[in-house]
Amino acid sequence: MTISLWQRTPSHETEQCDVAIIGAGISGLSAALELESRGIRCIVLEADYAGSKASGRNAGYLIRGAAENYALASQNLGRDMARYLWEWTQQNLIGLKQLGLESTPGFAQRPSCVVAIGDPEHSELIESHRLMTEDGLHVSLIEPGNAPDDSLWRSGKPTLGLLNPEDAVCSPIDLVQLLAASLSTTPVFEHAEVYRIEDDGNRIRIRTRPVDVVCSRVLVCTNAYASELIRDLDGIITPNRGQMLAIKPDDPSDADLEFAYYLNHGSEYVRAAPDGQIIFGGARTYHAEHEQTSADDVSDEVQGHLEQFVRELITENYQVTARWSGIMGFSPDGMPIVTQTKVHTLDNPNVWFCGGLTGHGMSMGYQTGRHAARVMLEDEPTRFGLDRFAQA
Repeated sequence: MTISLWQRTPSHETEQCDVAIIGAGISGLSAALELESRGIRCIVLEADYAGSKASGRNAGYLIRGAAENYALASQNLGRDMARYLWEWTQQNLIGLKQLGLESTPGFAQRPSCVVAIGDPEHSELIESHRLMTEDGLHVSLIEPGNAPDDSLWRSGKPTLGLLNPEDAVCSPIDLVQLLAASLSTTPVFEHAEVYRIEDDGNRIRIRTRPVDVVCSRVLVCTNAYASELIRDLDGIITPNRGQMLAIKPDDPSDADLEFAYYLNHGSEYVRAAPDGQIIFGGARTYHAEHEQTSADDVSDEVQGHLEQFVRELITENYQVTARWSGIMGFSPDGMPIVTQTKVHTLDNPNVWFCGGLTGHGMSMGYQTGRHAARVMLEDEPTRFGLDRFAQA
C-alpha cells in the first residue's frame, strides 16, 4: 500500500537497533527470538498487527513435508533435498513444542493423512511410503478396510492414506501470540508500514508512520509482499491467494474427523475445528489464473468449488460459519528462500530476505526464521539461497 505525503509524520521518534525485522508473522517473530537469544538488539515492524497476514489466516496444520507427497518431492527436488525438507519441518514442530505450543488452547496432537482418490496419487503414496521408510521417516499406510470411521472415509472416495503420526494442529493466532509473548527485550511496532528504506550515513534508516528505525542490518520477512520492497525477488516470489471455508454439519458426528487431511496433491485440505466445525481449504489449482493475486478477498468460483468438495466428501447438510482468504508467497520450487538482497530504494549489502514458504509457513516458518537470523549473522550456511535458481 502506498503512503501519502499527508500520512508521513516528519517529527516522530527514532529508534536505534542492530537489526530491524520487517514483518511480524511467524518467520519474522521467530527470527527476532533467535537474535534476542544471542543478545542482539532488534526491532520488529509490522504494517498491520502481528499475524494479520497469512500467518494468522491458514488452517493451522503443523505437518511434516510440503504440498507434494514424498515420491514427487524426491523426483522434483532430488531425494536428498526431499529428506532434508521433511526433517526440516519435523524439527519445526519440535522447536515449537519446546517453546510451549502444546499449552496453547488450540493445540492438538493430530496425525496428518495424505489421501489419494485414485491414481496416480494412489501409486505415488505407495512409493512415498517405501522411500520414507528407507529414509528413516516414521510413516504408515491406511486402506479403506482399516481406516477410521469418520465422514471422509465413509464417503467412499479415498482409496489410500499416508499417515504421519507425529503431526499436530493448532490455532495460528495462538502460535503468533506465543512467539510474540516469548520475546522479552524486542519491541514490536504494529501499524508501522514501511514506506522507505534509505542510507543513513553508514547505517540504514527505515521510515514508517509512527517511528523511524536506524539499524545496521535489515531482515525482510514479508513473504507474499516481498516484491514491494525487494527488486531481486520480482518474478521469484509470487503471491497466491488461499481461500478457506468453515462449516458446521447438521449431524455432529460428521465433524469428528480423525486426522488432518490433505487431498489431491495438497490442493485441498480438511480438518476438524473447535465447536463442532470443519475447516476446508484449497481449490486454488482449479482457478490458478485468478488466484495468483494479492487481493485479500474470496471468490464465488473457489468458494463454490470448496462447497462442492464438502458435499462430496463430508456432508450435504451444513451451515457455513466463515469464509476468508490469506495471501501466501510461493517460490518456484516450493522451498523457502533465505538470501542477501537489495531493496528498491537502497544499494546496501546488509539487507536479507526470508520467505517463499509456499503455503507451509506453519510447518516451516519457525525453523526458517531462526535459520535466516543465523545465516544473516554468518553463523550458518543455507540450502535456501537464490543461487539454486541460477544453477537451474
